[in-house]
Amino acid sequence: MLGLRLTQRVSLATAAGRRAQSSMIPPKVANIAELGQLTSRHPQAHPETFAKMKYFYRHIPKGNAAPSTAKSTYWSRYQAKYIETNSLAPLAHLFLFFVPFGYTVNYFIAGHHHPHYEFH
Repeated sequence: MLGLRLTQRVSLATAAGRRAQSSMIPPKVANIAELGQLTSRHPQAHPETFAKMKYFYRHIPKGNAAPSTAKSTYWSRYQAKYIETNSLAPLAHLFLFFVPFGYTVNYFIAGHHHPHYEFH
């Protein structure tokens, strides 16, 4: 009985699979003469719409775009050179800035420069 149920399930799944696959098969468009016979319920598939779209996209200006404005500030040049190119250089620059900066802050806050106090 278990084998029979399994067989029935497979046959139902196969029939359902065939039905699902049959709706996925596109119409035969190998012949140019058959292309004009294809019809669709959707207005997007009509040739007039595609002709308008083709006309629109053919007349969009291409090439010779206006040159971009020159980057004048330091930050905009730095961003264009390092940040927009996904470079790791900004991390190195932060490291090279914060290590001496941190040392300088620590030196003056800790009192190492004071002439009257002994170094601890």
